[in-house]
Amino acid sequence: MRKLVGVLSILAFTLTSVQSAAAGSTQWSIFEDAAHLVFTSPEQRSATLAELRGLGADTIRVQLGWSSVAPNPKSRRRPSFDARDPAAYPGFAPYDDLVARATADGFRVLITITGDAPRWATAGSRGRNYKPSASAFGAFAAAVGRRYSGAFSGLPKVSYWSIWNEPNLPRFLRPQSARSPAGAVYRGLVNAAVSSLRATNPGAKVFGGEFEPVHTRVGAGPLGFIRSWLCLDKRYRLLRGGVARRAGCRKFRKVRLDGLAIHAYTRPISRYRPKGDSVTLYVIRRLARALDLAARANRIPRRLPIFNTEFGIQTNPPDPFQGGSLSRQAKIINESEEFSYRYSRLKSFAQYLLYDDPRRPGPAFVRWSGFQSGLRFASGKKKPAYDAYRFPIVVHRRGGHVRIWGRVRPGEGDRFAQLQRKRGKRYVNAGARVKTNALGYFNVNRPLGTYRFLAYTSPSGASSGAGVTLLGKSRTAKPIPW
Repeated sequence: MRKLVGVLSILAFTLTSVQSAAAGSTQWSIFEDAAHLVFTSPEQRSATLAELRGLGADTIRVQLGWSSVAPNPKSRRRPSFDARDPAAYPGFAPYDDLVARATADGFRVLITITGDAPRWATAGSRGRNYKPSASAFGAFAAAVGRRYSGAFSGLPKVSYWSIWNEPNLPRFLRPQSARSPAGAVYRGLVNAAVSSLRATNPGAKVFGGEFEPVHTRVGAGPLGFIRSWLCLDKRYRLLRGGVARRAGCRKFRKVRLDGLAIHAYTRPISRYRPKGDSVTLYVIRRLARALDLAARANRIPRRLPIFNTEFGIQTNPPDPFQGGSLSRQAKIINESEEFSYRYSRLKSFAQYLLYDDPRRPGPAFVRWSGFQSGLRFASGKKKPAYDAYRFPIVVHRRGGHVRIWGRVRPGEGDRFAQLQRKRGKRYVNAGARVKTNALGYFNVNRPLGTYRFLAYTSPSGASSGAGVTLLGKSRTAKPIPW
């Protein structure tokens, strides 16, 4: 009986692993770098897209700022124009060019419609994203949805949308604090934008959230903000009576979303798990549980998929305050992608920045206040994470052998990985080449050891010759506990 139980346990584990791998095999590879995709020249935009295609990204995330396209965004008085007319906004040119080029290059485009809100669209014309008008935002969303509906001025259709960037931070939505999130304000923005996008862009898929991942002194964690937004108490039950009235929840409408977006940043250490209402990558199941409880309360659809739309690991050098080492960045982005792949509820893996933000003038804490999470330094020099992103590898120890997960990200069609095991100071081939799935992933068992792989477009033969291409080499990966 003990032997039978053992066999059944192994079989169950194997089936679970196979199902998990299959479920995650379609995850998006999202990339975002506004400095080199939006606020740049058409030539640089094209060159960046070509590089991202070579890296194996398949989705471009674009934050479309309301003030960056709206007329007279600094004016206290609203200008006279038809806010639902996409032709009435003067600032769309760089976004149009990016959407057209990215679509032509085969990328999926995800547009986040967000602030800064024009001053004339904020309460009392106070600016600084103070209580943006839901009706004005709805009109803006209608204009954007129509512009990228596939039926306006020859521009391609954009089918994926999300609403507002990091609404749980006062920098992006006010007034709020950790104890008093701006959930009611966000509720109005989401309701207006969802209605407008569905009316002007048939078949649009709309995500909510885009949350900053951690609870801070000045902003709520994602879970606390979700409860405020969806009018739920700490046990995810409906707010009632005076509490519901004060929170503006008396006429709550179910939010018809297609997904929930999160910026699941983690610290430059493996398996970081913060406490409370925070949601970083390795505690992403907290978010899934919260969404399922909210769905049980009939606030959102059931089994809402989760999208990690902004993620990166900062490095030292150059950032002396927040960064991990260059090798640690490479290691963690690989482990994070594998974690995402294995959790079927999570539908995307994201990389924020191709190039580090440049140093800013001022004292040290200002100088490094940007993001140094790029795969290249600001100078253009590649970090080790550049090739680690192209050819991720993770080696898990399991008893006397290892399970190796990896990906040959660039290219399409058949790809192959020649696994090599470290022996002394040399590497020797560990079995025949492994064929990847359609997206380049593979998952195999090998004897205990330290591994890397060489990526090919051929199942056998030398690394040169007709029809055989050596794509590149992964980093070296030591076994880690399963």
